[in-house]
Amino acid sequence: MITSPRALLLPLLAIALAACGSDAKPSGNDSESFAARLKAGEATPPANPASVPDPAATATPQIAQTLPGAAPGAFARGTLTDPASAKCGAPLMAPFMGKLADQPTRAAIAQTLGRTDRLRFVAFGSEANVNPDPTNPRLSLMLDAQGIIRDARCG
Repeated sequence: MITSPRALLLPLLAIALAACGSDAKPSGNDSESFAARLKAGEATPPANPASVPDPAATATPQIAQTLPGAAPGAFARGTLTDPASAKCGAPLMAPFMGKLADQPTRAAIAQTLGRTDRLRFVAFGSEANVNPDPTNPRLSLMLDAQGIIRDARCG
């Protein structure tokens, strides 16, 4: 009678090695099978035909008219193109976009805005947490790495 654990391990190891040598039928999902199907012109059917979009069902998007009080450009919630951002004066900053935020420009911004409180310039890469909020009266002017004004946001 065999009682040694090593003696029991030897037959199990032999069975496992024998199973490794057996040839399994290829699944057809390997790269060679896929390349062969492509060369043969065989199209892979979709997994769920209902999930394939129907090109005839799509419609051309309609672009809404610009609302009064918004700065020109593509709408982005909370930024100067949002009409609700008039509370912080962001649409008034459209003429300053793309200008260097030097002292004369900052003075002109303060004059246009009519105040200097609740106004901040956010430098590129700063750790300040700026969340666009059109209901917040603080105006944040976003600067790029060269100090050029790129966006105006409430919040």
